[in-house]
Amino acid sequence: MTIFNKYLMTLVLAASMVNIFLAFFKQNSLEIYFVVNILSYLIITLLYVYINPRARAALNAISAILFGGFMVIVIIKVLEIIY
Repeated sequence: MTIFNKYLMTLVLAASMVNIFLAFFKQNSLEIYFVVNILSYLIITLLYVYINPRARAALNAISAILFGGFMVIVIIKVLEIIY
């Protein structure tokens, strides 16, 4: 099994476990699902540093977009608390 296949399997298992865990505890907020899934994606992507450089560049671009979405949610929540 190649490292990229291991990476994909790890992502699938992590996303499945996170979503099952959140559903088990009756979490209704989609923001929580989004944030927790992004954090697990970013952590797993950081752990797999030995991926092909071209694939790594694509994953870095995806990570930047997802991190931007994460920051938008954080800013919205902070502004809700302030106002």
